[in-house]
Amino acid sequence: MTSALGGAAVGAAVGGIAGGLIGLGVPAYEAKRYEARLKEGNVFISVRVDEDKSKDVAKRIFEDAGAEDIATAGVTKVGR
Repeated sequence: MTSALGGAAVGAAVGGIAGGLIGLGVPAYEAKRYEARLKEGNVFISVRVDEDKSKDVAKRIFEDAGAEDIATAGVTKVGR
């Protein structure tokens, strides 16, 4: 819970698109880069999967479609 609140606080301080992405757990340097790309007219797509196999399939679909800046990240669940 603490890390989620910390991310939300940092996101609120930055504001805008980058702030929202930071609040969702995207590292600040990536969030700022994504915000700049969005302002240029690019699209940001996020996909959540439950299995590594599905992650590989999703990544391959984006690669086949010519997507740029494809990245994967793990999600850590915060206990109560």
